[in-house]
Amino acid sequence: MRKVLQQEKRQMREEKILLRLDEMNFATREQLQSVEDLGGERNAQRILQRMEKSKLINSIRYESKIYYLSNKGKERVGSNQSKLKRDRIKHTLMRNDLYISLGQPKDWKKEYPINFNEDTLIPDAIYTENNVFHFVEIDNVQTMRTNYEKIKRYKELSGMIEKQYRHTPVLVWFCLSETRKEKLKRACEKHRVNYKIY
Repeated sequence: MRKVLQQEKRQMREEKILLRLDEMNFATREQLQSVEDLGGERNAQRILQRMEKSKLINSIRYESKIYYLSNKGKERVGSNQSKLKRDRIKHTLMRNDLYISLGQPKDWKKEYPINFNEDTLIPDAIYTENNVFHFVEIDNVQTMRTNYEKIKRYKELSGMIEKQYRHTPVLVWFCLSETRKEKLKRACEKHRVNYKIY
């Protein structure tokens, strides 16, 4: 009986990890450890190794080991995730890091299209905090010119949200370069866009 209960508990934990990978696409051990409470490093490694051995997840070497759903894992949780693009790994891991550092917002949606004035913006993620919309942009490989264009479009979107929802949304940038952070800050201030930069 005890063995059956342990097996059920293990299956439930595996399914939670699979569902989380379905949401996150790619994740490091540290990220999975953080969002799924996998205990210490050794325990987390043991769990993920066992899942990899069972062919529920795959991994690739990037700066560290990166996990993602295998076809068997997708079947087990009914995932309809399309084939992942490896050139999106860094971008995805940065988005996961921001999600974790923001305290894992409950209504976090990634790449949710927003249609307005015959335009469509697709932020890297969207969430609300104190009933205020927050639009996330991960600054990884795009040109500053693209970023400046986005800021102008967010300015237009902000005006609509202010009229319709009576609040000013926040444009959240996550960026690793101090120089680029400074440029984004100046551009947001120039266009009077409410922003936060991490």
